[in-house]
Amino acid sequence: MPKTVIRGFSDHFNTSKNIEWSKIGKIYEVLFYDNDTEKIARYDKKGNLIEVRTNIAPHLLPENIKPVAENKGEIMNSILINKPDSLFYEVIVRENPLKRIMLLMNDKAEILELKVL
Repeated sequence: MPKTVIRGFSDHFNTSKNIEWSKIGKIYEVLFYDNDTEKIARYDKKGNLIEVRTNIAPHLLPENIKPVAENKGEIMNSILINKPDSLFYEVIVRENPLKRIMLLMNDKAEILELKVL
């Protein structure tokens, strides 16, 4: 990993544990635990934070997000995506036993993407 990327990560998450690095295209990704919560941070080659993805329990989804997701099906999984200037939520719902749907929503509960998995 470039020193700039490692420094960028250390500046944001200096108490993290179980750190695992990978590179996906031009993006550096690090899987780690921060206060016993699994997170994934993504950085560019200059060490700039692109986003942090945090697994969150479905019951912890904001009150405006939860009903929109539940309208599409049973919530199976949810991820908070924190970018430097905005928040997003990726929610996987089960519409029926064989059909899963991924919803990407902004913090205003607007569906930005809907994809059948």
